[in-house]
Amino acid sequence: MKKSRLIEVFEALSEQEMQRLGKFLLSPYHNTRADVVQLYEHIAFALRQDLDKILNKKYTYEKLFPGQPYRDAKMRHVMYVLLQLTEDFLAIEWYRQDVATKHLSLAQQYRQRKLSKSLHQTIKAAYSHQDKTPSYSTTDQFRMSVLQEISYQYQLEENRRGEQTMQSCHDTLHHFFMATMLRQNCSLLMHNRLSRQQHESPLLEGVLELIDRQPELLDIPAVFLYYHSYQMLFKEDVDEHFQQIKSGIMRYGKGFSRTELRDVYLIAINHCILQNNKNEGTIFLSELFDLYQVGLEQEAFLENGFLSRWTYKNVVTAGLLLKEFEWVERFIYKYESKLEKKYRKDSFAYNLAFLHYCRKQYDKAISRLQQVKFDDVFLNLDARNLLLKIYLELKEYEVLEAHLNSFEIFIRRKKITNPHRANYLKIIKLSRKIIQLNPHDKAAKATLTKEIEAEKNPSTRAFLLEILK
Repeated sequence: MKKSRLIEVFEALSEQEMQRLGKFLLSPYHNTRADVVQLYEHIAFALRQDLDKILNKKYTYEKLFPGQPYRDAKMRHVMYVLLQLTEDFLAIEWYRQDVATKHLSLAQQYRQRKLSKSLHQTIKAAYSHQDKTPSYSTTDQFRMSVLQEISYQYQLEENRRGEQTMQSCHDTLHHFFMATMLRQNCSLLMHNRLSRQQHESPLLEGVLELIDRQPELLDIPAVFLYYHSYQMLFKEDVDEHFQQIKSGIMRYGKGFSRTELRDVYLIAINHCILQNNKNEGTIFLSELFDLYQVGLEQEAFLENGFLSRWTYKNVVTAGLLLKEFEWVERFIYKYESKLEKKYRKDSFAYNLAFLHYCRKQYDKAISRLQQVKFDDVFLNLDARNLLLKIYLELKEYEVLEAHLNSFEIFIRRKKITNPHRANYLKIIKLSRKIIQLNPHDKAAKATLTKEIEAEKNPSTRAFLLEILK
């Protein structure tokens, strides 16, 4: 039961969403089954109290149907019904928050029912909302073009001329196509960097040529952002496009959905990381930190109210590399509650330990790391790597030797794949060589220094060279 889709969905809900789901299930319009409500209450209680052991089908069945012999089919059916109702709840929640979708759905209904007065008022409300709260997302542009098509058909049915509405519909659909084509090709370029594959997109060439001929198309916010994102990814080293993306995020960010805005931030962030790895100094690191700060203000990194544990860690890392210790400490505590519950304890402990380490508060860092049994494999690896660095800094070589052995066994037992496997095994290997190094053997030290300088991972290279001084 613990590994079922139902529990997976419940674990992704915030406490406020869980409460609203409870009210949803009590409404006879949506649900009339008492056993479904009981199952919801049982799961909600178990998750709030961290009582995984009671998320057992047989135990739960006894709670729902006391005194009855266990029937797996019946238990699975109740779980299925609750899952279906939860999915209905999530769809309605999304619909309630999405005003544009509501207007579009109503307009389609009113036109189908030939309620011209209500249709006119709905279309008017949709345009009014668009004026008050501009939306630049490609999805919203598409929906607006559909709404304009409905408006055009309505005018024809009312024997009115609709040329202006039809032109507006055509223009909006055209802008949607261009922005979507650019957006998808940005995703392909990022994917191809990882997979080293090539792709063809003949339609994209036409879009780029059209923008070259009609630069006023860059006045369309979505076209502007995705055009510069594509050019930056395609040309890689062109800083002009990066600066345009930054200015576009500041100007238009609030008009994009979080999903699209997060995608643009990811493109810009990856560019900063790539350039920072290529160039020494803190220029791109500062740019990266600025992006994270603005993105947090715009809530661009939140997904369903949660902050990814990787974004949480990356923000901390960027801030600590710039020695923004006080800001990072505030961030760690402020956003702890925004982490998914199943990752919250591990992520908070690791990042606080990392802060202590960077402040050279090694005892506090070790204490924090030892308080938590890291269930997440990758955070476990990071925690072990941090302990490795602390023991090297403190020159506690006997403890470090035992730790290195344990670390290596963990990597092989968990079957960690590359590039993580190769990176961690390399730092273990180089750490052992530092332990075994005769400090008076200048030739051996010079050889080891060259080996470390050849290390591709910049953070590992910088740390070990500092240790070897």
